[in-house]
Amino acid sequence: MKSFFVPLVAALLLPFVWGGCEKPAAPTPDKTMLFQVIEDNVHAVEKKDADAVMATIHSKAPSFASTREIVSEMFKTLDLKCTLSDLQLVTVSPEEARVSFTQKTEKTGGEGDFQNNIVKGVHILRPDDGKWKLFNTIQTSVTGLNGKPLGAPEAPAAETAPASPAPATTPAAEPAPAPAASEAAPKPATPASPAEKPAQ
Repeated sequence: MKSFFVPLVAALLLPFVWGGCEKPAAPTPDKTMLFQVIEDNVHAVEKKDADAVMATIHSKAPSFASTREIVSEMFKTLDLKCTLSDLQLVTVSPEEARVSFTQKTEKTGGEGDFQNNIVKGVHILRPDDGKWKLFNTIQTSVTGLNGKPLGAPEAPAAETAPASPAPATTPAAEPAPAPAASEAAPKPATPASPAEKPAQ
């Protein structure tokens, strides 16, 4: 039986390369607009709506192409409840915004194995054809509901790929200075390849 660890809707760990030409930047967003994108993402996971999940993810986000398959597979075996808190605007410009967050994810049903968890981190959002969407997620801590770490970084980790309900087992730290993530970073941020974890 497959076992999914889904700390947030943003963690597909694959190497990421800065994409080629971007469309013209959208106007600088306000925090309400950015927070809504993040909330829409987690609500889509709770509703098990893959189309709605994809609508919140940047088309040039790392692992965009595989995200639908990942979440669709997960939705077959898991029902999840996601609780967001502590949303705070960290930085914002016409090209990129960063929002810190805390997200608690709990299994509410389904036959799949899942480890309830609390993830703290920073979502990176960028405009995509005039709409702000999740591009990447940096996890700063991943713990169980009891507050104990679920994983420990093996080495300085990098930014993880976008917010989508795919998993991460170790906290990620922002790389310096190169803007690229490696598979060796947080094993397996989300919204970071769905880390399948052996059943325990």
